[in-house]
Amino acid sequence: MKRLLTAAAALLLSVVWLPSATASPGHRVGVAAYSLGDSVFDLPPGADGTKAKGELTAVVHYPLDLTGRRYPVVLISHGLWISCADRKAWQDEDWEKLDAWPCAPGTPEIPNYRGYDYLGAKLAAQGMIVISISANGSKAFMGQEQDAARAALINEHLRMWQQLSSTGRGPLAGKLPVNFKGHADLTNVGLMGHSRGGRGTLFYAADQNQKNWPRGVEVKAVVPLAPAEPYSPDENPDSPELDAYRITNIPVGGIIGSCDGAVQGRVYNYLQAHNKAPLYEWYVRGANHNFFNTQWSPSSGQVGAEDDAPADCGDRRLSEPQQRATGTAYVSAFFRRYLLNDRSGMRLLTGAVKPGPVDVRVDQGVGSRR
Repeated sequence: MKRLLTAAAALLLSVVWLPSATASPGHRVGVAAYSLGDSVFDLPPGADGTKAKGELTAVVHYPLDLTGRRYPVVLISHGLWISCADRKAWQDEDWEKLDAWPCAPGTPEIPNYRGYDYLGAKLAAQGMIVISISANGSKAFMGQEQDAARAALINEHLRMWQQLSSTGRGPLAGKLPVNFKGHADLTNVGLMGHSRGGRGTLFYAADQNQKNWPRGVEVKAVVPLAPAEPYSPDENPDSPELDAYRITNIPVGGIIGSCDGAVQGRVYNYLQAHNKAPLYEWYVRGANHNFFNTQWSPSSGQVGAEDDAPADCGDRRLSEPQQRATGTAYVSAFFRRYLLNDRSGMRLLTGAVKPGPVDVRVDQGVGSRR
């Protein structure tokens, strides 16, 4: 059921809600990273026989107080963007060099997966282990084949973490500065994917693909952040092309921006037709696509970083910090609710309060007040 805040109601509901406004962060945060190599994981082959190897690389934000505790796990998957920081290639629009994987010798990679460090730190401070994975190698494929490649990467990282946490062994053993054995709860996993990563997480968590999850892994919440839209030949929410992305039994919270120059980002239209679990979509006025990832944002100085908002966007634009603070507020409240059973952010999720001066429209599906 759609729920729009009227102008009069918005004046009455101008309460600020940010994660730090309702709860102390609670945990000091550690940061670790691992990389098993740039070409070490066999991605699912394409229908035409195309084969490619991807990287197994990630940054981890985690609560430092691990002793005697188990924390839910949040996995983040970045979007589809250039892989290699070649400034001349960017000027020349040489996409072959920019999209190469691995990058040419002497050309640094763009750490797209580090663009959500701000979010990882916030979630870890609230009691979650946050793993942001690199997926630059997945661009060897396009269409649904890339979604399958991204899902395979997600699956492998979660499999390695389940083995590490349950036994202390596996490919990640000895690769991290702390011992996570017994501390990562892989039966309580949240997924957040941005842009094409959002579409990949929807594919991974879809009803028909849940049978592929590793033993001991359960996804409990999914956030598609400005996700690329799955292909559908029409506006029919029952289109069979959408079945590979349809989630009915896991809470989903989507975020889209009114000034997004890359995607429309809607998932509500087809998910609400069949959903049995809480479903939200937050339409953020003035938000573009790139500012959610610091590597893609102009202030980073990174190759290719840009403001993607179209010139004719009529809404008041959000700054980089405003947009990231807004996204963090909703993602934090959502994962706190469905991974930590903390209902303190429910009024934000349902639209009863807003994140400061930012105008957000909230659409809600079945069970969204739970």
